[in-house]
Amino acid sequence: MAIMRTPVPLEIPPHLVDLATLYSPSRDPLDAVCYVLQVYPELVGDLRKLRRRVAQLDEEGMLLDERLAKLQDLCRQILDL
Repeated sequence: MAIMRTPVPLEIPPHLVDLATLYSPSRDPLDAVCYVLQVYPELVGDLRKLRRRVAQLDEEGMLLDERLAKLQDLCRQILDL
């Protein structure tokens, strides 16, 4: 059984409610704000994962550039033989 809590009255600036209604599937102000608050943690988690992946891709790109430079150097040495 879910515990019912008493609602907490919040003063949310109208421009933030307007933004919430732009980004949520519902145009009802309360539903829109609730949707944004529910989705926000997932969004932050996904953003962190993407940042880690971009950093990993940067690292892989740097390693690939180093290997390519070594390969080109070896090719030049072979051509000089």
